[in-house]
Amino acid sequence: MTTTNKFVIIIQADQQDIGKAVHGLLYGQELHEEGFEVEILFDGAGTQWPGELAKAEHSFNGLYKQVMKSGIIRGGCQACSAFFDTAGDLGEAGMSLVGSDKSGGHIPFAQYIKDGFLPIVL
Repeated sequence: MTTTNKFVIIIQADQQDIGKAVHGLLYGQELHEEGFEVEILFDGAGTQWPGELAKAEHSFNGLYKQVMKSGIIRGGCQACSAFFDTAGDLGEAGMSLVGSDKSGGHIPFAQYIKDGFLPIVL
């Protein structure tokens, strides 16, 4: 059995699925603290989360800031942020846009797999 030490967590949860978004951050932080290589990406409707979590009054703002500080949040999908009109919110939340020309501005999912990352999609 092959094991991997690399994970990409893709948060696609919409605004009604706060549990999935929060657990994506929690799982990423835990894996990072245990020495695994982790990258977190916000994709699809999930690109709405950084703008919300970055608000000081949000219940999970502390967790968001902690995970941001760890450096494991890679960014938000460029194409999806355009569709959901969240590119500005992502930038204000300190997040980069991630996209590949090969995939029409979407996150380079196949490249992550080629690079040995195990995907976790929430």
